[in-house]
Amino acid sequence: MISCGGQATIPIVAAVSAVVDVAYAEIVASVASKSAGPGTRANIDEFTATTAAGLVGVGGAAHGKAIILLNPVEPPMIMRNTVFCAIPAEAAEPGPVQDAVTAGIEAMADTVRSYVPGYALRAEPQYDPPDARWRGMARVGVFLEVRGRGDYLPEYAGNLDIMTAAAARAGELLAAHLAGPRPQVTA
Repeated sequence: MISCGGQATIPIVAAVSAVVDVAYAEIVASVASKSAGPGTRANIDEFTATTAAGLVGVGGAAHGKAIILLNPVEPPMIMRNTVFCAIPAEAAEPGPVQDAVTAGIEAMADTVRSYVPGYALRAEPQYDPPDARWRGMARVGVFLEVRGRGDYLPEYAGNLDIMTAAAARAGELLAAHLAGPRPQVTA
C-alpha cells in the first residue's frame, strides 16, 4: 500500500496518462494535523519519496513530486489534494483530446468513490495553456476532497479512511482473483 495522498492522487495521474503523455506530475496532500499520528509525522520524507515514485511507477508520469501539509486549523479540515500534470499543448485546447482527459479523470473519480464514498472532485479539471515555466508544456489541475465516513473516525480523517478503504478493496480484489477459476489438471 502507499500513502494516503498517493491513494487519492495516483489514480488521477493514471487517468490522465492513459490519454496523453504526462511529463511531470505534482501533488499536494493537505490533511488535518489532528488526523496525522506519530507514524505519519516521523515519516514525512518517506511519504514524499514513495508517493512521488508512485506518481511515476503507477501513475505513468515521467517525473513526479509529492508534498504533504499538516494543517493545525480548528475546526480540523477535510483532506484536500491538488494534482497538477504537465501535458501536451493540444490537451489543454478545447476539443476531443481535452474531452478525453476530462472524461478519464471523472471516470477514475467514480471508480475511487465506489470504495471511498467521501472521495470527490471539488471542481471541474482546470486547463492552463503552454507556458515557458513548464518547459512549454500545458497543465491540467485537479482538485480533490476526501471526507471520512464519520462512523468510527471523524469526517476530517479522510486520510485514514482512504487507507483503510484502499486496503479493503485490494483485499477484495485479491480474494476474487484467488477464488477465480482454477486451471484443470489432467493426468
